[in-house]
Amino acid sequence: MTILHVPRRRAAALTTALAAAAAAALAAAAPAGAADPTDPVLTMQQPAAQAVATAAAPGAVTTITPSLMYTISGTSVNTQATITIDARRLAKIADVTFSDNCTVQQSVATCGEFLWWDDVAPNSRYGLMTQMQVSAKAGVAAGAAASYTVSGTADHATFVGTTGSVRIGGPAFAQGGLTGSTGLAVGSTVSEPLEFTNRGDRPAAAAQALFMASPGLTFADHFANCTYSSVPNDRQAEEALCTFPGPIQIGEHVALATPVRLNVTSTAYATYLDALTAPEGDPSIVAQTTGRTWTKGTGAALGLTVLDPGQTSTVPAGKVSLDFSDGSSDYAVASLRAVNTADFSVTGASSQAAQGSTVEMDFSMLNNGPATIFNRGGDSVGISVTPPPGTTIVGSSANCQPSQYDNPEVTAHGPYACSGGYLVPAGQMTPFSLTLRVDSVVAGATGTVAMDWGDPSWRPDYDQNAADDSATLTLN
Repeated sequence: MTILHVPRRRAAALTTALAAAAAAALAAAAPAGAADPTDPVLTMQQPAAQAVATAAAPGAVTTITPSLMYTISGTSVNTQATITIDARRLAKIADVTFSDNCTVQQSVATCGEFLWWDDVAPNSRYGLMTQMQVSAKAGVAAGAAASYTVSGTADHATFVGTTGSVRIGGPAFAQGGLTGSTGLAVGSTVSEPLEFTNRGDRPAAAAQALFMASPGLTFADHFANCTYSSVPNDRQAEEALCTFPGPIQIGEHVALATPVRLNVTSTAYATYLDALTAPEGDPSIVAQTTGRTWTKGTGAALGLTVLDPGQTSTVPAGKVSLDFSDGSSDYAVASLRAVNTADFSVTGASSQAAQGSTVEMDFSMLNNGPATIFNRGGDSVGISVTPPPGTTIVGSSANCQPSQYDNPEVTAHGPYACSGGYLVPAGQMTPFSLTLRVDSVVAGATGTVAMDWGDPSWRPDYDQNAADDSATLTLN
């Protein structure tokens, strides 16, 4: 599933209960022996730099858990492993504790792991059972920083280690102001205000705001201190990254001098403006913007209006945001709903095949527009298909699956659910197929292809034409 425009900031380590259970159950069966050149390579991923709050930042997270993730070369791993975390430098500025599978001597943790994964997907990341927790040491001032290292050995794998770093203190931009709208007319322009307060324990030398407009919205202004980019794999979506000189002092409350203006285009229906605010150089901003082509705006500069100047501080400015513990956030989403329609239609197929042979039946779903449909966080737009009688389903396109996975009858005879995705641009045709074995020839055998709106008694407001929601699969 793809959800558009939702950055995952400073992710915590994966839940490890299942990994721990697997380790306990399978450790005795794990093979022993030296690694060889055919063993998989486990590469630790460098954690993004993190900041942990001092007591001077109420409402911010005072204990962090760095995310210890690794990738696997090859298709599987099955091995006993030892993870070593050297936190001696970090322990000079922070209190560091480790999970129960570790023994610790002078801030160096040696941790037993059992790693077992089958059917490894390319570029997938996996979490260790080993965890560390970090909090600021009493008396250490905001501005300190230190590193730690993560390495490993295994019976039947090779480890590539990594390093991580932690900052004491940081800015924390608590955001507000986005309002959202409904009933927007196609062709209109909508304005969204934004404001934020630095509730951290360090100022920021400069601030950035990343605005993400989903398909159906475009930016009406292109400010000189903003750069603009299209979003890979999210057709018609745009982003703007605006930089504001600082400093943004501790406690300072600012608002955009000019609200963000968005054009509501002909493809708009359920659209969104996402906004992320952070100090310039924050890892969350860098992760979202690196490797993209950005174009500088040519208009006037977008400024900030100071609503409360906060307090001047001699604490060094920070570039890594603190996370909040009180429900505040530096990330917000405005829902912007336009008045528009989108007519979905389906096509069927017909074929001839003899008894005992197989036949592929191709069918499709088309968004006739004019709106692009984006079911953010909701159900995929798709169809339900039932094959003609006298057949058994022996294959399908990757975007079609049995509507019940644990039912052999459904796997063999349907219905199948075919997904067009959560984002279906206007004009997109999505192909599907079922491969059928003809068990018995039935003259004029007819199956069905139909839009699946989830509840048979409901259909979305945007699709007013039910006449083209179904078609037939005819065999012989």
